[in-house]
Amino acid sequence: MKKSILLLFCLAAVSTSLFAQKIFVITGQLSGVKDGTEITLMKDYGSVLSQVAKDSVVNGRFRFEYDPQNENLENYSISCYGDGFPSLGLKLWTKAGHTIHIKGENTLIYTWEVISDIPEQKEWAYFVNENSGLWNKFQQLSIKRSSIIKLRNEAAQLTEEEKKAAKKQIDSIDQLSDNYQYEIYKNNLALLDKSTITSVRLEILRGIANLIKWNDKEEFRAPVKKIYERLDPKLKNSPDGEMVGLILYPPHIAKIGEPMYDTLLTDLNGNSYHLADFKGKYILLDFWSFGCGPCHASVPEMKEISEAFKDKLAVVSLTSDNKEMWKKASDYFKMTWNNLSDGKENRGIYAKYGVSGIPNYVLISPDGIIKDSWTGYGKGSLKTKIKDLTGLTVN
Repeated sequence: MKKSILLLFCLAAVSTSLFAQKIFVITGQLSGVKDGTEITLMKDYGSVLSQVAKDSVVNGRFRFEYDPQNENLENYSISCYGDGFPSLGLKLWTKAGHTIHIKGENTLIYTWEVISDIPEQKEWAYFVNENSGLWNKFQQLSIKRSSIIKLRNEAAQLTEEEKKAAKKQIDSIDQLSDNYQYEIYKNNLALLDKSTITSVRLEILRGIANLIKWNDKEEFRAPVKKIYERLDPKLKNSPDGEMVGLILYPPHIAKIGEPMYDTLLTDLNGNSYHLADFKGKYILLDFWSFGCGPCHASVPEMKEISEAFKDKLAVVSLTSDNKEMWKKASDYFKMTWNNLSDGKENRGIYAKYGVSGIPNYVLISPDGIIKDSWTGYGKGSLKTKIKDLTGLTVN
């Protein structure tokens, strides 16, 4: 305890000079982790995590110095992708002028100790520490799952019996993992019920609400609703607050055969659009994110379609990324077709069209009626689908 207090004092002492340099520093001291293990620093861009730095463990230590190019408090994470590590990362809050020290005694990265003077980090650590035993069991299962999948993928040839045995092991691990996650969120719900809700606590509440949506844990609905209803307006209208609201009070989803849902959209230059602007042509809505592999694969075909059918079909790509990542992705893909956003990431038009997986596509007739909706991409699939639905073909 005294060592931690002394370390915090030392971290605070250097913060002024670090702020002048507009960088933050992350240092790590590990045991039980092999030298040479690669440690990756990821920046959270909303729906996308992007690598911004990496280092390797030497004599049990690693270090990052990073310029965030702004003075805002932002989310990052530390990840390790080597053997023996879980799929989880270590969540961090930091900004220019601050130093974080990380201590770990094993490969269970999610529960490594984070020594920081940032209140949000301390608040998050409280909830992790309250469930550390369960989180460690969850991580151990994640490591075991990855090792089974690796052995299965590296095997030259598996018999049907061996494939069934591997699947049975994975299914058993997934069930146990779900049970641990349920217990963690149940504990967190009890902690939230007794506390004032902050942005950090709201993020935890959103995780619990997701179990209602994705795991049908309806027993959480009433207690989550009770906490949601006492949120102050600022938190209720925040991204996490809006997501919890959508789970508790699902919107009407525009369905095949119904008129299209429309809303205010903008491009990267701030120009305003509505889907109604494209009526008179077929409209292909493309729901995408830079973190989506199949979305990357679809770009050449999307460009081909937008050029080949420009007089009869308008391609409208709708990102779920925040503006910073949206711009990076648009520059990377050199997007030349309609590239828009409602600024709500996956909380606005995405929710109104019921998008739960990407890439997702919606085809709208020239008179504004939804003809079809589908998820997933394979080479040539867009041209085939458009031909089947509209008769349009690439010459």
